Amino acid sequence: MKEFETDYIEKLIDIMKNNELTEITLEDSDKSLIIKGNGFKPIIKEKIVEEEIQTSIQEEKTTEQQETKKKLVPIISNMIGLYFSKPSPNEKPFVNVGDEIKEGQTVCIIETIKLMNKITSEISGKVAEICIEDGKPVEYGQVIMYVEQE
Repeated sequence: MKEFETDYIEKLIDIMKNNELTEITLEDSDKSLIIKGNGFKPIIKEKIVEEEIQTSIQEEKTTEQQETKKKLVPIISNMIGLYFSKPSPNEKPFVNVGDEIKEGQTVCIIETIKLMNKITSEISGKVAEICIEDGKPVEYGQVIMYVEQE
């Protein structure tokens, strides 16, 4: 192996500075070169630890969300049309987030071809999330709301 050229070594040092590396090692069968930084910040390990912490926090959030979703039961549209949360524009909504509902209770209306279809809950529980905005289209099989079952 031929000698390491000064220009090459200087480029390696610049790479170390720009990437905040603390050490570079080059090895060949008969020679080796170790360049150690003296004053470079060893933040690579800190970044790795920070990424591991962020990954761990994200995994915990995902697990919590999955556990929460397991308790939630969807009310699903059995038709296409327009979603209405109230019987008429001047009245209160059938249900709001946080309301306790009973099996058979009307939770919304879906209008299809000028026909108003009342949608009833097949379960009892607490309304956890309403997934559609009032007056917006709803598709067959789309989740209308989630109910936290008792």
